[in-house]
Amino acid sequence: MMSGNALRDLNTLPTSERKNDNSSKGNFTKPFNGNTIQNDEENQKKSPASIHINGGETINAGVEVANLEVEYIESENLSDLEDVDACLKKLLAGLDSKDWVLVVESLNNVRRLSIFHKQAMHSMLGDLIPLVVKSLKNPRSAVCKTAIMTSADIFSAYNDDLIDSLDPLLVQLLLKSSQDKKFVCEAAERALEAMTASVSAMSLLPKLQPYLKNRNPRIRAKASMCFSRSVPRLVGK
Repeated sequence: MMSGNALRDLNTLPTSERKNDNSSKGNFTKPFNGNTIQNDEENQKKSPASIHINGGETINAGVEVANLEVEYIESENLSDLEDVDACLKKLLAGLDSKDWVLVVESLNNVRRLSIFHKQAMHSMLGDLIPLVVKSLKNPRSAVCKTAIMTSADIFSAYNDDLIDSLDPLLVQLLLKSSQDKKFVCEAAERALEAMTASVSAMSLLPKLQPYLKNRNPRIRAKASMCFSRSVPRLVGK
């Protein structure tokens, strides 16, 4: 069964990938029928000044121009946390912050906790996953890509423990892997690969099946690739 949050994230995704300004608010009422999915990235209006960051991305900077780089750290290069307890106490607030730099920092801390202290964060998954999904929907690419990388590390750490929270993550990763922004698309594809390698085929295949009939050919293609990677693991068992 699809979760209620995932249902609200589903709507028609036109081939032109038209963006919907209301999507980040979760105001979706169309039921999921296997043929609908929502591209819920918001339109971004260009401000008079902007900042260039890694990946060729331009981000809004209000009225001032500043030099700011967002470093995308690969999982194997992440360092351990100095104070795990302090990080855990402010983790959810950081993920829900309006300060996007703090959100990126908090997402990277989720990655560190997943890798080095997964048991310490396990009890927080129910509250944490919706906030990761919120970042996946963020129109700022720095936040979105970091959230995608976070999803991959979460999959690798928690495996089938994520199955009840998988639907909204899967929806967003299929959307991001089907868009035209290359560096986001490639990160989403790697996260989907981590998902199929970490979540058991028996649990994952029923989640993927509805997307095999999606109206959007890109979504169907990405879902088919995930399905194809999972089936041999089921047969192997």
